[in-house]
Amino acid sequence: MVTAGCAAETMDEEELAESEDRLLAGRRLTPSQVAAHLRAAGFPENTIGTMVCTAKYESSFYERASNKNRNGSIDRGLFQINSIHLGGTRGCPSKGNADALWNPATNTQCALAIYKMQGLRAWYGYRKHKTECDRYAAPGSAPISEPANADDAADDATSSEADDGGEGGCWSGTLQDMVDARVCVQSRSSRVWFQCMSGAWYRGGDATTGPFGPCEGSHPL
Repeated sequence: MVTAGCAAETMDEEELAESEDRLLAGRRLTPSQVAAHLRAAGFPENTIGTMVCTAKYESSFYERASNKNRNGSIDRGLFQINSIHLGGTRGCPSKGNADALWNPATNTQCALAIYKMQGLRAWYGYRKHKTECDRYAAPGSAPISEPANADDAADDATSSEADDGGEGGCWSGTLQDMVDARVCVQSRSSRVWFQCMSGAWYRGGDATTGPFGPCEGSHPL
């Protein structure tokens, strides 16, 4: 079975940063906006809460989230659609149109096609957080605001980065939460310290200082 989102890993996200390109970028949708996309795509109402929770752990609700896997495939967008589905899964974009997955509506439509074939377990984020996601209450739908075109989408991504000085935050597998740039986290599996910068983790330092200078926050084990 080919999973839609990130492949199952045994290491923390901090460990993966050195060998994978995992970035959170673009607009960050609200849970209600994600729910609106799911309903518009045609997901059954009894799956809405579960899929919103799945998106939380797959992309942290960022529409341009991406992850480069060790096998060379790339997960893209809100539901981290793996590139294996491009041109190979009916309802998903063609191989030459991977950027279409940055659009949350297109990404969710492709997610629906995968859900119909494989069910919820296609997503590692769901499998890892099944208990929480099965109980996640479905939020109401919020108005969906889409960029008018691809150029606007790119502008939104730039604006998002500009809001924090171009130093994007990171998703921490150890903390299971987002942290700001320059925050230092000790990896749960190796006890090695990493510092977040521009959406990626960098090895080195300690509880006070990382590769980019003083830690703006520190999270030891």
